[in-house]
Amino acid sequence: MSSSIRIDRNVPMEMRDGMVLRADIYRPDDNDKHPAILMRAYRKVFGRVGHLDIFMATRAGYALVTQVIRGRGSSEGEWHPEEASTVEGQDGFDSVEWIAGQSWCDGNVGMMGFSHAGGMAAQTAMMNPPHLKAIAPWSSGVGQRQGGPGGFRPPNTGGAISFITALLWLPNEAADVVNRLERQGQDVTEMRRSLEWARTNPEEYYNFLPLKDVPFAKFERIGQLWDFRLRGVPQTEVKETRTYERVMVPCSHLTGWYDGVASASFESFINMQERGGSLLAREGQHIISGPWAHLGELGNHLGAMNYGAGLGRPPSSHLIDFFNRYLCGEEIRIPPVMYFLMGRNEWRESDSWPLPQTQWQRFFFHSKGSANTASGDGLLSRDEPGSEPPDVFTYDPHNPVPTVGGGLVGAPAGLGFTPGPLEQSAIERRNDVLCFTTPELKEDVEVTGPIEAHVFAATSARDTDFTAKLVDVYPDGRSLNLVDGIKRARGLKSEFQPELINPGEVNEYVITLGPTSQLFRRGHRIRIDISSSNFPLYDRNMNTGNPIGEDTAGIVAKQTVYHETGYASYIDLPVIPDKSAR
Repeated sequence: MSSSIRIDRNVPMEMRDGMVLRADIYRPDDNDKHPAILMRAYRKVFGRVGHLDIFMATRAGYALVTQVIRGRGSSEGEWHPEEASTVEGQDGFDSVEWIAGQSWCDGNVGMMGFSHAGGMAAQTAMMNPPHLKAIAPWSSGVGQRQGGPGGFRPPNTGGAISFITALLWLPNEAADVVNRLERQGQDVTEMRRSLEWARTNPEEYYNFLPLKDVPFAKFERIGQLWDFRLRGVPQTEVKETRTYERVMVPCSHLTGWYDGVASASFESFINMQERGGSLLAREGQHIISGPWAHLGELGNHLGAMNYGAGLGRPPSSHLIDFFNRYLCGEEIRIPPVMYFLMGRNEWRESDSWPLPQTQWQRFFFHSKGSANTASGDGLLSRDEPGSEPPDVFTYDPHNPVPTVGGGLVGAPAGLGFTPGPLEQSAIERRNDVLCFTTPELKEDVEVTGPIEAHVFAATSARDTDFTAKLVDVYPDGRSLNLVDGIKRARGLKSEFQPELINPGEVNEYVITLGPTSQLFRRGHRIRIDISSSNFPLYDRNMNTGNPIGEDTAGIVAKQTVYHETGYASYIDLPVIPDKSAR
């Protein structure tokens, strides 16, 4: 095999409807046939980088094809994200088969992609192209939810919008629309000016009301994209695209504990193990999760933490192992689950998720009615509550709890948001944040698995949100966030068919915080923060009950959180026995 690399730029690939998509092809410069890896992305620079080093792949004997999807960049056609589950799957099918038919390909094709590009790999796998042998949808999922607010919604958004993602995506999406209209001879001066406003005035952009009328929304095609980001497809067209049974090939999943779509990655892994369309698919599921953020470098620093040298070999080398096994037939052991235990800073392995030795432990909320702020009397305990007064706070959508760290799936330039673990003390001094904290731990406690909070609450509004955040409190008083989630009241029965609630009625809010793996050290404390906003990570609920994007102003809501017999609020923690943590 040659050590030289041949690079062919903007290679035309014709789809079944005659549209031509463009790709760059990197392959060993020889006359041999090679297995190929396809990445389909929405812009070329994204497809060229990813987390698979191009030259590492070619040195390992692969041809790497990075294609720009329909309607983006130099590829022909129109891009309609609301139709992605069908069109992108068909284009992926045609692209895989085109590659398999090239003289330089041995007929074995894999797909990979990070974030949106991972979704493209998943949609292709559901179409079952004959020559597709394996996929690696990293920081993504095999089947995502399409419809309802936001179009794409990770499980931990609970009916709210992953707002910071919408803020990031719209200018990127609109840029291609504007460029294409300009090439068609249209005057796009005002369109460019409106998008430049969004880029140069980020705080005004994300606080704009009503959301549906942001300046760029008046332009038809851009307005359609923005409406999809806010509301998704019409309710009559809402559908679940998580058809795991249609996927017949092995999958390598990668995510991070501070990746906003970590829940989606683990959900896909679990469902593919149980429901994959073939024995090979069910037994060929692998997932890696480390202390990483979405679209971030997979290094040892994140937020306020340094995870040391224990991170070991880069994930790209694991990806080569995965393709060597499933495209080339090499006998390579790859554990189903590899996860990084934060706090101990070392890798662990398992055959399944959640871990088979998990002991689910409920930690109940307690207070004398004054759990507001970290200085309040909120307590987190294994003891079930008896007769206790509830905690009350007011939620003002014009003064929301600001986002500090966490799983940010993109953030517009200039906002200054940093993903990952960050100091939460300023947040926990707010009167609209309830803090329930354990006493100092007498021994190490490992928490590894999905986290879920059950909050019994009432509100004075027809619609509102409740948020939850798991925090590690250090002996010196520092508090660092681990995972968080949100639940929207109108989505209590169904996120796809929302219903307003009755003011004053007590409801159970089941809040998905997502997966984590943390060793709470002896002397530390475990804390759960409860509030009604985390902005702009999630959109503000204006408490009016109006359709998303319609409000010009919000109303203040009185929020009451209960923890008593019959309404025992708690957080369910997946505790791993001591012997597994040592």
